[in-house]
Amino acid sequence: MMLSDGSTTPGESVQGMTSGGGAPESNGGAPKSNGHVPHVEVGPFRVSDSPTTELVDKVVSLSLEERAQPAFAFALHVGGLNARRELAFVEAMREADVVYADGGSVVWLARLAGANRVARAPTTDIGWGILRTFHERTGRLPRVALVGGPEGLTTRAGAVLEAAGVAEVVLVEHGYHTDWTQPLADLREAAPDVTVVGLGAPYEMVWCQQHRDELPTGLVLTCGGWFSHIVGDERRAPRILRRSGLEWIARLAQSPARLGPRYARGVGATAALTISTLAHRPSPD
Repeated sequence: MMLSDGSTTPGESVQGMTSGGGAPESNGGAPKSNGHVPHVEVGPFRVSDSPTTELVDKVVSLSLEERAQPAFAFALHVGGLNARRELAFVEAMREADVVYADGGSVVWLARLAGANRVARAPTTDIGWGILRTFHERTGRLPRVALVGGPEGLTTRAGAVLEAAGVAEVVLVEHGYHTDWTQPLADLREAAPDVTVVGLGAPYEMVWCQQHRDELPTGLVLTCGGWFSHIVGDERRAPRILRRSGLEWIARLAQSPARLGPRYARGVGATAALTISTLAHRPSPD
């Protein structure tokens, strides 16, 4: 079950996920190109080595491409680092068109792996940028579908987006369906340019990959708890903390019981990935 902030219920496993090895901690090396998106290997993940403006432009371009399947843009933060041994999650992330650094620890690891242009790109910031850039490039508002959270949250978030003049919301769905057949059919019929999925990581990435053939074409952007930020149920950190990469402090203060264990595990995950990244990083010439 998904909690109202988009995270999974404590102790609940995600169907299709398994734990164990199978993915290397890090391959290291210089930035590589994944299509038109330069990236580096952070453990089993390919992380975009792009500044924020370039990242947003690329994601908007993905939403405008004619394609048979949707394009996936997924965030990687400490929760994803903690789930690096969950094979279904790793496979979903490896199949994404773009994986971007939504956390200071991911930026740190990407730079260790050879990235030289990567910047922290919280979905709470670039989500707005993607919608506005789509409007600027096309001259029309993006048709947007919102999926996730408890009953009513996406309706409220959609109203805020429309009032801000950044989107035409064509469909809202909560995240508690036990049978997604009809909601997915409704999504395809709505034909959004951008489908925003807030089911909580790592579940939302696995869900997207499981339903890739059933989702509408265009862009699928996972967003974690962004809907709660949009409606003001969760507050952003002061700007000074955001700019310094310490937004996690404010988030922890708001939800210590939920986020404390995640961040504690994240320290260990970041340390392990730091060691493996340094071990695999090529020696300078």
